[in-house]
Amino acid sequence: MAFVRPSCAALRPTTSSIVNRWNLIPRSFSRQICVQRTPTSPCSRPSILSSLKFEGPSQSCRSISSSLRCSAKVNSNETPLTSKPTAPKTRAIRIGPLPGGNADRRRITAIFGPNISVEEGNHVLRIIHHRRTSGSLADYGVDNLGRRYDSVTHSMAVKALAWLRKQYPIDEARAAEEWAEKEANRISYEMWLADPENADSKYNDPARIWRDQQRQLEEQHDQAEKRMGILRVGPSEFERNVKRKREERLEAMAKKAEEQDQKEAEEEKMLATGEWVRTPRGTALMKPGQSTYVDVFGREQVSRRKEMAEYYQKKAETPFKSVEDMLSKTTLLQRLAPMTAFVFALCVLSYGFAHYYDPPAAEYRLIPEVSLTTATIVGLIATNVFVCAMWRINPLWPFMTRYFMHVPGYPRAAQAILNVFSHVQYEHLLANMMFLGLVGFACHDLVDRGIFMGTYLSAGAVGTLASLYWANLGRGNITAHSVGASAAIWGISALYCLLTDQEKIKIPYTSNAEVSFWPKTLFAAFVAMELYNAMKKGGTTMDHASHFGGMLVGATVAGYLNATGFHERKSMVTPAWKDDKTVDVAAIVTGEAKDPQEDDSKKS
Repeated sequence: MAFVRPSCAALRPTTSSIVNRWNLIPRSFSRQICVQRTPTSPCSRPSILSSLKFEGPSQSCRSISSSLRCSAKVNSNETPLTSKPTAPKTRAIRIGPLPGGNADRRRITAIFGPNISVEEGNHVLRIIHHRRTSGSLADYGVDNLGRRYDSVTHSMAVKALAWLRKQYPIDEARAAEEWAEKEANRISYEMWLADPENADSKYNDPARIWRDQQRQLEEQHDQAEKRMGILRVGPSEFERNVKRKREERLEAMAKKAEEQDQKEAEEEKMLATGEWVRTPRGTALMKPGQSTYVDVFGREQVSRRKEMAEYYQKKAETPFKSVEDMLSKTTLLQRLAPMTAFVFALCVLSYGFAHYYDPPAAEYRLIPEVSLTTATIVGLIATNVFVCAMWRINPLWPFMTRYFMHVPGYPRAAQAILNVFSHVQYEHLLANMMFLGLVGFACHDLVDRGIFMGTYLSAGAVGTLASLYWANLGRGNITAHSVGASAAIWGISALYCLLTDQEKIKIPYTSNAEVSFWPKTLFAAFVAMELYNAMKKGGTTMDHASHFGGMLVGATVAGYLNATGFHERKSMVTPAWKDDKTVDVAAIVTGEAKDPQEDDSKKS
């Protein structure tokens, strides 16, 4: 820091930023600094201004800090600048706690020895850590802790500093640079305010002067206003309005200046604690580790996304501290009975829906051009995508973890069906929806919407119930979180493989290319693969119990339909033009395959 004035050739600039900021220094400051003085007495500790170099044998720099650090004698033949000495200003500094809390007795003894109490040792650690974070360590060092801590030696303080650097590493060099810049700015600002010849001081601000002299001006205007008969001598109404608007504008400027001063004072107090730092642009404060962004108006804003995510994640967590604590809140019957009753009722309703459902007529459908199969599969995929998007909204996390995620240790009945439509990860959603698109179109075309949806919902619910029983009565994980439509997809896969008589699949978007497949053999391979993965050592993250539950529902529905003459009923309504031995997925998706019920109604 340095100041450039023609009257003081001893001062030289050291940093360009301060020279640009304070390029005009009053004459009074030059008179105060550039005087002939005797050599100063030794300082108690090094100062930030020790980097200033003065040329000349008889020139010396007196301390310009707010706290007196050096004492100097003034020559008797020189006239003092002020009538009486100015008392040193003191600033209250609030020292915050250590980031990891107070150190224990063992740590204090290891650092300071047995003669220092735990309270005194923690106070010394806090003081040294505050100097590290604020940057004043380079100026004060580890000594001069106060008379209260005279028993703390220099070696003890150095040992405490080494422990703090190892325990809480920070960038002390950068903190020291910020401290030096703040001290230089503060000292320069105090001198700028103290100069009586400074016309730009905030104490000489026009808005503040106008507010202080407003009453006198009003009295003068009242005296100047006179009346002569019906005529009035004095300011017109227009001039009065202009004066009033000016007063309001200056009052607003004064109020804004006061609010800005108050805001700056509060920010300085917060910075002194060491828990806050300035944003990259310096327009606001933020905690270490936070990030900033610029909004559409070009203003710098502190991002609170991380804090909000941590807050809602904590609210979404279960209140249990351990597995024993979770199981102690409910009994085995309370965990099994509600979901069992709910799944049983859902299976009964699904059976009724599958048995009594009739496809709607074309005039009652929203999009008649789209087949029922495509509308059903696309509706299921859209529902799963929508629920996956809900997981990306932080305030919904407590609700989603309570109802859209199955936890066997603390279940809720609604989780049996809601978790079937829930996917947290995009990879999980993409895999299940691709499998649903491959099998769902073929299975829905084989059976109608009623049987398909009844099987889909029942398989998902029974799969969740199987996972609940396996975790509570078998060897499953009682604290596992289960989501996904895997059980429902395995249910419709089993239904299709065990019910269809089709033996060929037509490759989409080709002329007549077909491949053969054996559905029952394929289902047996699926079951064998699932058994292998379930019995493999080390285990996987898949919920195999729910998969087997979904397969069981699909196999049960296929057996029931075969026993009740499903194929005979289907052959009666299948048109002659349709090849019942070939699966044409492209025709099903595009709607080129005709609905058997629609064809039958046309014939009648």
